[in-house]
Amino acid sequence: MSGRWLARAEPSADARIRLFLFPYAGGGGGLYRDWDRAFAPGTDVLPVQLPGREERFREPAISQIDQLSDVIAEALLPLCDRPFILFGWSMGARIAHAVARRCEVAGRVPHLLVVAANSAPHLPYRRPRIHDLSGEDFWRGVANFGGAPRELLAEPELRDLVEPMLRADFALIETAPLAKTPSVTCPVAAITATEDALVDANDVAAWQEATSGPSLLLRVSGDHFCLRDDPGSVQAAVRQALDWAPPGVPEMAPKGLRLTLRDIGGLMEV
Repeated sequence: MSGRWLARAEPSADARIRLFLFPYAGGGGGLYRDWDRAFAPGTDVLPVQLPGREERFREPAISQIDQLSDVIAEALLPLCDRPFILFGWSMGARIAHAVARRCEVAGRVPHLLVVAANSAPHLPYRRPRIHDLSGEDFWRGVANFGGAPRELLAEPELRDLVEPMLRADFALIETAPLAKTPSVTCPVAAITATEDALVDANDVAAWQEATSGPSLLLRVSGDHFCLRDDPGSVQAAVRQALDWAPPGVPEMAPKGLRLTLRDIGGLMEV
C-alpha cells in the first residue's frame, strides 16, 4: 500500500534511516527530485506523493488533515521499522506533524520531526481564508500568496485542471484543528526563512511548545518559496537537524498503549 504514496522512490531494505518528505500546497513529490544526493549513504530519501497531483492527478485531493494523515500513517507505518524522520515545508509541516502524532500513538516514535515555514499547530491560522471563495476571488487569493507560476494564473484551462487540488490544499490548511501542547514527544527541529512574508518567525519558533522532547530552531536565507528556489540551503538545514537529533529516541509508545489506526481518530486531542 505504501507504493503509491511514494514519488518515484523505492524503499531500501538496507537503509539505516528513512526520511519522508511532504510538499507545500499545490506541490507534489517532484519538489524533492534529486534530494537523495544531498544525504549520506544509508539514508532512504522518500518523497510522499499526495493524491490529486503528478502521477496521482486523477485521484481526488483530500481536504481534511485528519483524514489525510490517517491514510498516510497507515501506508507508511510498515516502513517505520527503523529510525525515521518526517520533514514538511509549509502545508507539509502540518501534515508531517499530524502523521507524527499518529505514528506515536501506533507505537512508532519518529527519530525527528522537521517542520519548516509554518506556524506551530496550536496557533490559529492568521491569513484570510480563500478555499471557499468564488472562482476569480479564489484565484486572486492564490496570486496574493506570490508563489503561483504566471502561466498558471494567466491560462484558464490550466486553472480549471488544478483548481480542485488547490482548493483542497487550502481547505486543509485553513481548517486544520488546533492541537493542544505538547502534541508530540519526539524531537522537533523548526526551520524559518529569514525573508518569509507569509509566516511570522515567532510563530515558527513556537514549535518548541509542540513537543515534550528537545527542540531546535534553524534559519535559512530566502522567502517562503526558498525550498523551490534554493533547495540546497534547505537541504543543509535538514542535515544540520539530523546531526543535532538526540540519540536514543524511544522506538515504542508508552507501555500499555495497544492501539490500531482505527482508534487514533478518537484519541487525537484538538
